[in-house]
Amino acid sequence: MKKIFLLFLTVALFAGCSQSFLDTVPLTMKTNNDFYQTPKDMDMALTAAYVTMVACPSGSILNSYPFVISELMSDDRFGGGGDNDLDPRAICDFKITGQGMYLGTWQRYYQGIFRCNMLLENIDKPKYDNESQKGKVQGEASFLRAMFYFDLSRMFGEVPLVLETKPQNLPKTPAAQTYAQIATDLKTAIEKFPSTPWAVADMGRANKWSAEALMARVFLFYTGYYETTDLPLVGGGSVTKTEVVTWLEDCRDNSGYQLMPEFRNLWPYAIANAAHSGKPYKYTVDNGLSWYGEDGTNKESMFSLNFSTFADWGTSIYYSNQMDLFFGWRAYSYKGAMGEGWGMGTVNKSLWDAWPDGDIRKRGSICKVDDASEGIDATYDLGVDFHDKQMDETGYWQKKYRPINVYSNAKSEWHNYSIDLYAATRNFQLDNMQDIVLIRFADVLLMHSELTGTVAGINAVRARSSIELPDPPPAVTTHPSLPPLASYSLEALKDERRFELAFEGVRYYDLLRWYGKSHLDQLETLLESQNGVATINNGVPGVKRGVLFRPVTGGFLQIPNSEIQLSMGVLVQNPGWETGIAPTYSFSAVK
Repeated sequence: MKKIFLLFLTVALFAGCSQSFLDTVPLTMKTNNDFYQTPKDMDMALTAAYVTMVACPSGSILNSYPFVISELMSDDRFGGGGDNDLDPRAICDFKITGQGMYLGTWQRYYQGIFRCNMLLENIDKPKYDNESQKGKVQGEASFLRAMFYFDLSRMFGEVPLVLETKPQNLPKTPAAQTYAQIATDLKTAIEKFPSTPWAVADMGRANKWSAEALMARVFLFYTGYYETTDLPLVGGGSVTKTEVVTWLEDCRDNSGYQLMPEFRNLWPYAIANAAHSGKPYKYTVDNGLSWYGEDGTNKESMFSLNFSTFADWGTSIYYSNQMDLFFGWRAYSYKGAMGEGWGMGTVNKSLWDAWPDGDIRKRGSICKVDDASEGIDATYDLGVDFHDKQMDETGYWQKKYRPINVYSNAKSEWHNYSIDLYAATRNFQLDNMQDIVLIRFADVLLMHSELTGTVAGINAVRARSSIELPDPPPAVTTHPSLPPLASYSLEALKDERRFELAFEGVRYYDLLRWYGKSHLDQLETLLESQNGVATINNGVPGVKRGVLFRPVTGGFLQIPNSEIQLSMGVLVQNPGWETGIAPTYSFSAVK
């Protein structure tokens, strides 16, 4: 299958040219005044909004992706990277490297909000084929605006709520008001989207079912963190737990999404089998794995970020999946199935120790480099090879989102699987094409269990999550299921979410909402327990140091100082991140 990518269309939407500076009507390009005339125009405008989820401004690419930032802030991951990669370790340690550290995320998400606002302001202009077509456009734009604001609100706390395209200089909006808009947008999306079951055409696009799932995620975070019972709506009223449960059950029963039979086949390392690689990955072969892929076979993926083969040093590197690149091994180019990257997001050994050995998701999610079942090339040399000054080395790496290689006998070379599937160019910094799944059906089942206090959703996930057999022979494809839980408990639900959704960008925000804003001192204790875990830094054994979670911040990040300066004081900095107060990361933190 050829990867489908959402192209930049901004220039067609917001720019024009003319023969003379005296001309007032563009002759060759559309502007806001004459665009939005047809359903095709609206689809192009939607595409431009989707693009802001993967593209990012110049500067630090790492700090432009909420998915990566939330992963590094969780208790399951360290910063890692090379000794001069200060940003990932600063994120992990809740410190900053500069006053504009998160400008990339701030800028591109408000750009996405602007595009959604523009589209919604013009929603009635085209002549649609039918109301369902219009509803789908309005549903997607409302979903995207809600997702942009939800990510901004989880990262920065209270943020300006911009709902018009006219120039404005706005202060922070109270959280209740912003979340009311998020909930109202999602309710609009749920009501406007057609109720048709999932189809291949939905890949990479929002639909009614992803809106129902996101509503549940928003409800759980808002009511948990802000310690309330309902989620407010614009104009009064609220979204209740009962309504959210009804939407989740609608998604569960009518969407067409489902749990796929084999958890480990959800991830690209499962493609590195004998059918696709001349030197297959031992773990994949021993367990009879075969990747579901991204062409519509995987009915568990509900909403994802999609990437393309357009990445090039002459255009933009971020057209490809930079998150995979962040999480690959340093200085390990094309030596085996696990590919090279920048060494970020090493796994905290405490997660490995807490995870029961019998659960196949443990080794299906974590690569322990000296585990014989992995078959990792001996040249990895844990504790001996410095891997280009790797920091926070633990010997444990996640393997859901990382570069995956196959071996070509015809070319006598290792290369990323995207070379074969998508005709990507062989370059470890440009050739990662894996989708980043932001909403997965397993989460729908787990959220349903959490909201209803029942075990059905948990047990469905556990039934798919089989027991690992000791020393399995080749081509073992069946395992006994994990035993069902007899009764619900929040602690069991927390464990299930941690293990099922590990490394999928949800852990930190789960912790934040479970503790709530009144008990962040307890979260502080948990997060700072990372300090003291054994690590290797540039070849020197030691322990993790420097994690400094401060409850005064509310668990939120620093607003880019340039945005505060541009507002001329209308926008104020988050508590604990003011200039002169915010802790700055330095290399000495690891010594």
